[in-house]
Amino acid sequence: MKNSSRIRQIFQWFIKLLVAGVLSISILSVISFFYSFTGIHITNPTGATDYVWQKNQLMVNMKEGFSYVKMDANGFNNADIPDDIDILLMGSSHMEAYQVHQNENCASLLNEYLPGFITYNIGISGHTIYRIVDNIDSALKNHCPSKYVLIETNTVELDIEKMNEVLNGEASAIESHDSGLLFYLQKIPAFKPLYNQFDNWLNVKTDNDDDNEFTEDTTVSEEYIETLKNFLKTIKKSADTYGVTPIVFYAPNESVDSDGTLRFSTNQKYYDVYKNTCESLGIVFVDMSTSFKSLYKNERVLAHGFSNTAVGTGHLNKYGHKAVAVALAEMINKKEAK
Repeated sequence: MKNSSRIRQIFQWFIKLLVAGVLSISILSVISFFYSFTGIHITNPTGATDYVWQKNQLMVNMKEGFSYVKMDANGFNNADIPDDIDILLMGSSHMEAYQVHQNENCASLLNEYLPGFITYNIGISGHTIYRIVDNIDSALKNHCPSKYVLIETNTVELDIEKMNEVLNGEASAIESHDSGLLFYLQKIPAFKPLYNQFDNWLNVKTDNDDDNEFTEDTTVSEEYIETLKNFLKTIKKSADTYGVTPIVFYAPNESVDSDGTLRFSTNQKYYDVYKNTCESLGIVFVDMSTSFKSLYKNERVLAHGFSNTAVGTGHLNKYGHKAVAVALAEMINKKEAK
């Protein structure tokens, strides 16, 4: 009898625990859905990007800006899919832009500022300049822009090892979970925030572990210059193959000193090498630093950051997107006028 009673108590305790767990996850999922929900990304079969979001995926964001964005049937942030594309926009999460309303992002504004051209955006999180260069040939082959390919970067001081990985065909694509348990768990809004927090905790880095840190040495080696040239040649070669003009635009992160001075952490020697290499290869280079400075000076707003984030940190806000779109539209109009 005692054993039977003990088993019954354990069973009742287990049922209570299960019910409490399901209820907690359900409540947390409702909160997560309305606060921050990105849904599921799957492998991009075209290779234009490593992954895409599920078609017509709703992205909900209230942790960095305030927006509700619906992806198109290809899994990218566009209002619709045009029959013909004049300008292909490639970039990272800054161009994916689910931190702002869809009509406030760079691609949407370019369609407004360049009425004679159709811009299509395939910006996607995690796709820094290395992933873009690795994928650019497939992107141009599959999306077939007729005029321009726009490439976003927030750095001009690249990592020589990562460039060589791309050049040698050894770079790794960003992984997606297209099936199995992890795929289905992502359908639960509470799962991804919990998983990401746990993963961040396991992989926490010290200040010395930052992959984006570079030495204070301002000497640019001949090896670096040659590697950068070959790396950027990949852009030019693909652009020439598909008959488009490549435009690389540099949108650096900014910071504000205690005295209110706006600063960029751009290493001038690396900047000069990057800019000169682009120009020598026939790649149009657009530097957003001047536009971001004018934005701060004239309108007293920053290109990055939101009312619910630290000042000037994180992704491009609507002011940053507008500044980028204006600068790119001006450059394209100049090219077209020639």
